[in-house]
Amino acid sequence: MNNLTKSFIVIGLLTSVAFAMPTAQQKFDKADVDKSGFLTSQEFYDDQAVKMEKKIAEGKALKGVATAPKFDKVDANSDEKVTFKEFDTFHTIRQKEMIKIKKQGRAGNKGFQMFQKYDENQNGSIDKDEFRKLYQNMQKN
Repeated sequence: MNNLTKSFIVIGLLTSVAFAMPTAQQKFDKADVDKSGFLTSQEFYDDQAVKMEKKIAEGKALKGVATAPKFDKVDANSDEKVTFKEFDTFHTIRQKEMIKIKKQGRAGNKGFQMFQKYDENQNGSIDKDEFRKLYQNMQKN
């Protein structure tokens, strides 16, 4: 396979991945049920609930539930409305923080090491069976 063919394959794969991942604007628009151009706290929390219900239905672990963003943290100017700009700014900052936490974890963080120990299938989350084993081990000690 020549380099030109390989390049087209790589570009095709990257393009398909880019189109498969929703943009911040698409996520915001989906959450903005009444199409007002901002999110109310009801829309904000309803959107989070829908995402959690979907994961549960798919049998996926609920990663990040305890650290899910609170409305007042995203509503930067405290006007009881989250604009797209506030939404996008908050999530950009949060993504950078999550990357930093992951990098720190890899550098020897004991909590991350413990997480890796119980994440037996190394999929980045602790499912109910893994949690059960973790809980049983805690009960023994």
